[in-house]
Amino acid sequence: MEHLPPIEIDPKTFLRQHCTLPALPTVVTTLQQMLQNENTSISQIAELISSDPALVAQILKIVNSAYYSLPQEVSKIHFAVAFLGLNEIYRLALTLSVINTLNIAQSRELTAFWFHSFFTALCTKHLAKAYVPQLPFDELWSAAILHDIGKLVYLKFFPEHFAALQAHCTEHGCLFSTAEERLALPPSSFLGILLCEHWLLPSKVRDACTYHSLKDLATLHQHTSPAGDFRRMVCLGNLAAVLANDPLTTEVKHQLAEAITGVLRITESQFLALMGSIYELRLEVESFLKKFQ
Repeated sequence: MEHLPPIEIDPKTFLRQHCTLPALPTVVTTLQQMLQNENTSISQIAELISSDPALVAQILKIVNSAYYSLPQEVSKIHFAVAFLGLNEIYRLALTLSVINTLNIAQSRELTAFWFHSFFTALCTKHLAKAYVPQLPFDELWSAAILHDIGKLVYLKFFPEHFAALQAHCTEHGCLFSTAEERLALPPSSFLGILLCEHWLLPSKVRDACTYHSLKDLATLHQHTSPAGDFRRMVCLGNLAAVLANDPLTTEVKHQLAEAITGVLRITESQFLALMGSIYELRLEVESFLKKFQ
């Protein structure tokens, strides 16, 4: 880290002057406007999305993934819109456009991002179904997928710093947030919040970027409300995915296990059963990525 300069960020100018980003694709902004018109039809939405073939291909792969578990494979965007509804298709298009517009060149790191994000989405939905079934599942996808979007901002604008953080995690078996603190670098969650503000992303996505670390879980545990439940499930989904996949020390694994067990108020045997299900979901992630890439 000695040779890397410190990162100084002015929230007012970052992403506008120093590290600029383009606007989101026209298809997303037009889609948002169309959804405000109650007379908008499925055919109109499908026609608009069809103007971006690459986006159509990505949406169909996700629609046919284990996250949605549809009764039959969907091969046309028209049927995808009919199955999931206009608002969910918009959230899918928005989520994919955010990631695509960042235009990350490092394919290995982008694949790792997708692995963890999709794993988090599956874990979050699994946990929510079991412990907070009244949550709006249709909104969980975008929040879970984009909770770590700040890491892509790191990758795009500060790749050497990101590499140093990753190396520290690998060497010491620690959480990414711990590495950020030890190396005195801005939290990726903060960069994610700035991106949400820059592109006016939904509040639940901003919440997911803000509250998904181990330290956040203790605070979230104190708030019982629909919004608090939503944040807590995304945070737990992230931590469960990290526990099941990241190269952590025994001490850190114990901390995560203890935190998850405490928040869910489950026994050790129930926790082991839960993690068994989480490991099965990881196989679904591996299958999804083979088709998605």
